[in-house]
Amino acid sequence: MQAIRTRYHGPTNTRGSRIIAKCEAGTFSMPYNHALGIWENHATAAAILLERLSWGKPYAGGCFGNDYYWTAVIINEAWNDTLARDYTNREKEAA
Repeated sequence: MQAIRTRYHGPTNTRGSRIIAKCEAGTFSMPYNHALGIWENHATAAAILLERLSWGKPYAGGCFGNDYYWTAVIINEAWNDTLARDYTNREKEAA
């Protein structure tokens, strides 16, 4: 499993502002869209890289410093059912 890092790169003499999405499997760069907010720009870059890599899992993101990180959301129904049962049992014991 790989995480994706997105990072803002400011304008230079030859290129405008851009967001770069990067992981070990590949890299994607897109121009910064000033009509969108910061989060939306980073999320869009990550989503496009995910699509290009054909990774179908849902991803969630967060910010650390100036970078944004995106990681897979793994849904395990058996684990969720166990947590729900434990929570229900604790509520019954507390009553």
